[in-house]
Amino acid sequence: MENHAKISELLIRHFRQELTPEDSADLESWLQQSEKNRQFFDELNNLPGLMAEVRAYQDGKQIDLEKAWARMREHGWDVQLEREAKVTQLKWWRYVAAAVIILFVSLGIYYLKKPGRALPEAPVVVKAVQTDASPTTTHATLTLDNGKTIVLDSLTSGLLATQGATKVVKDANGKLLYSAEGKAITDKLIYNTLTVPKGSDVVYMQLSDGSRVWLNAQSSIRYPVAFNEEERKVEITGEAYFEVAKLSGKKFVVSKGSMEVVVLGTKFNVNTYEDEADIKVTLLEGSVKVETETNGRRSERIIKPGQQAVLNATKIDVLDDVDLQQVMAWKEGKFVFNNTNIQLIMRQMERWYDLEPTRFEREEVKKWEFNGEISRYSNASKVLQLLEKTGSVKFKLEGKKIVVSQL
Repeated sequence: MENHAKISELLIRHFRQELTPEDSADLESWLQQSEKNRQFFDELNNLPGLMAEVRAYQDGKQIDLEKAWARMREHGWDVQLEREAKVTQLKWWRYVAAAVIILFVSLGIYYLKKPGRALPEAPVVVKAVQTDASPTTTHATLTLDNGKTIVLDSLTSGLLATQGATKVVKDANGKLLYSAEGKAITDKLIYNTLTVPKGSDVVYMQLSDGSRVWLNAQSSIRYPVAFNEEERKVEITGEAYFEVAKLSGKKFVVSKGSMEVVVLGTKFNVNTYEDEADIKVTLLEGSVKVETETNGRRSERIIKPGQQAVLNATKIDVLDDVDLQQVMAWKEGKFVFNNTNIQLIMRQMERWYDLEPTRFEREEVKKWEFNGEISRYSNASKVLQLLEKTGSVKFKLEGKKIVVSQL
């Protein structure tokens, strides 16, 4: 990508954890253009946090590079740059370095929030991780109605397939788009399945009715390439976020087993991971009805924005004042922990980094809770170091398994 200012902006948003799905696709496209781009990006991700004093950054203005570089040298960074250089006069690589490293990496890749619940007092020790796990690129696959499988990140943008009267396109930002031409097929629906495995980035798609869907790692969605006149129904596993297009009188249904979420137009998140105790439906906008069948009896609840329906084997509970930031952190490219149980944290890491189930060396550690926030695009070791700073635990990454023990 030749637009150096655009790349700088994307890198800045990455380190401020403000990337949209479209931004992420643009950044990934740039990373795939050359090994040099990828190496530079990896180096930025691995830089330690640096609390530098930096003056306001605006196009064409001078910044105090001398002070910034001096502070960087204090942290062992081997840097050379002309004094009094203007950002707009730098060669593009130094332009990126100045805009990103000085202004935003200097503010720290991650920060700690308030401490979690009281834990046994013990010194905090951050140990070097023997091996590491990095976030990977998109490994999602699209399975067509005839059984053919397409690996999405192996293809450039353009037409992927034609399903009936519907075209399947991958756009320049990596988004999967369905465009139905003419009237939807009503006698026999044609289904596709999008699968996002463990260790894969979030995938963003748009259904033929204009509804938008984001899929988390270890998730899938099965859907008609064009909907009939009666309803719009999709089936999911794992976790997905929906922004449903409003179509008068035509409901949209998300199902998982006997559970259904029924809407007309709204924004909501559905978490149906098999290794979680409950199914959780969280509403951000609009109104949805959550239905399920237990022991032959049908039950339903209507939830409002900010509420979460929690479905277990026997009933549906509704929680108020849900932490929406924590629920939606995965879509925003973050891990957000707010009094979050360590077992839940480890399951999130296992899906994102494609790790084996965590081993806890002491049972009491499983009850501990943590607070903190960090980019999901950090290596696994960075997340573990964050957790070690918020509690009396230590971690080892042995191959593809995290081992948790008490200090």
